[in-house]
Amino acid sequence: MKKLTVFTAAVAVAMLTVSAGTARADRFDPQLGGRSLVVKKEAEVRKAAAKPEKAASGKTSGKKGKKRPSKKAAAASGTQYSTLISQYAASYGVPVSLAHAVIKVESNYRPNVVGSAGEIGLMQIKPSTARMMGYSGSAKGLFHPETNIKYGMKYLAKAHSLGGGTTCGTILKYNAGHAAKRMNPVSSAYCSKVKVHMASLTPAS
Repeated sequence: MKKLTVFTAAVAVAMLTVSAGTARADRFDPQLGGRSLVVKKEAEVRKAAAKPEKAASGKTSGKKGKKRPSKKAAAASGTQYSTLISQYAASYGVPVSLAHAVIKVESNYRPNVVGSAGEIGLMQIKPSTARMMGYSGSAKGLFHPETNIKYGMKYLAKAHSLGGGTTCGTILKYNAGHAAKRMNPVSSAYCSKVKVHMASLTPAS
């Protein structure tokens, strides 16, 4: 009887062990070398959580596409007005580099700029000055790039002639008026800026 009881107990323990082993088998993955599926699941969760961050950083570090030059950048370089500037500079005998430099300093190639003393457009010419050069239109008409360049260049050509063909002599007459005789600080600073821009436009020999 005692032996039977011991045997029965042993069988019961064996069955419990098998049952527990079967239950644990559901939580183990042979490919993980004995690790539980809980650990595997936790690893998968961490991996999934890391994916969005990786995608975001990849997007940030991705190569940017080439951008086309903006209209503002084109205006600042004067490329869209180069043909008109060259045309009227040649027509009135003004060095093209000087013409570009004056427009760059005066308006930075912006046709809608109005100065504090009523100067208009690309070459910052006053309506009264334009009329002296033969203009008969309205002040509004001077905002038109070609009109402004035409009469502004004509005034610059006269300044170039009266200034003896020198850069600072021309700038004095253009900035302070054709009747100006003596260089002033404003015109001197203006001339320095013009020289810098002319140098950047003139190819090195």
